[in-house]
Amino acid sequence: MDPLDMGWMGLAMVAAAIVVATTIAVIAVALLRAGGAEGEVEDRSAKSLLDRRLALGEIDAEEYYERESALRSATPVGRRGRGGQPR
Repeated sequence: MDPLDMGWMGLAMVAAAIVVATTIAVIAVALLRAGGAEGEVEDRSAKSLLDRRLALGEIDAEEYYERESALRSATPVGRRGRGGQPR
């Protein structure tokens, strides 16, 4: 076999390895961006964000129920200052 033919064969093997590695990387990134869980879709509704803020302690129960009520009635609620009084 001609040594030049062996060079092309080696180049083809390297190119194939690059294609396989790139495919694996693209699949891994897609899975990571999807959250890694099958069928799980991040819910960004106003109610779910409100639930998350309560769970994280960013708002208290009183403010949670006030804002939840506003979501149901579609009436905006002003931001509250210290002591639970509207600003």
